[in-house]
Amino acid sequence: MNWRHLYPEGSTVFIGRERYIATYNEHGLGLDLYCLKTGDRAMTIAPDFVPQVVTGIKYPAV
Repeated sequence: MNWRHLYPEGSTVFIGRERYIATYNEHGLGLDLYCLKTGDRAMTIAPDFVPQVVTGIKYPAV
């Protein structure tokens, strides 16, 4: 299982008290996180560091 299975697109990702929407980077280099409040891209996280940075995840409804 790779990081794309653990963090699917459209998931809500928690980093501390902040919430972001996860999408895959267009270059396949990581996970882009978009701010829920503004919709702006807040950061890109390399796949190796996602488990170290993300404190929680809410999966999208199926």
